[in-house]
Amino acid sequence: MNLRDDLNLSAPRLRRYARALVTGHPGPSEIADDLVHATLRRALEGGIPGRRADLNIHLYSFITDMHREALRTAKLGASAAVEKGSFYAGGPRTAEKMPNLCSARDRLSGALGGLKLEEREALLLVALEGLSYAQAARVLKISRPILLARLSRARAALGDILSIVTPPHKAKLRPAHLRLVK
Repeated sequence: MNLRDDLNLSAPRLRRYARALVTGHPGPSEIADDLVHATLRRALEGGIPGRRADLNIHLYSFITDMHREALRTAKLGASAAVEKGSFYAGGPRTAEKMPNLCSARDRLSGALGGLKLEEREALLLVALEGLSYAQAARVLKISRPILLARLSRARAALGDILSIVTPPHKAKLRPAHLRLVK
């Protein structure tokens, strides 16, 4: 397989990560598509440094860096960025300000939008993309203990946000030793 084939196989995973990363922005699918396109173009034009086995690590690192750079650029020129429809246009929404949304997917999306960017990146790489702690730390260019701290803060905040948005309900508990056999 050549690099182009490998990139085609990686594109759906990158798009899923990009969509979750830009949660809370107006028009997230277009922004996510732009990020993925820029990442794939950068990988094709500049090549992938190091071993081919680390392709996904490099791609996730590219997309994360591009998103951060777009946010940084937008913060410097916020009014011009909003007019151009950049990645930051509007910024992430916090889940506390959102009304109770109907579907669980919308509630989760709102809760993810309420997280700090660094916590959301860590959580998405580990929970959504299934990267190991070491791989996620390499993508984010941080140490493993810092990644674990961000993950624990994100999980705690996500639990707090979701408990605020959704009223608690009691589930029927079944004994652990019994199984339903059909």
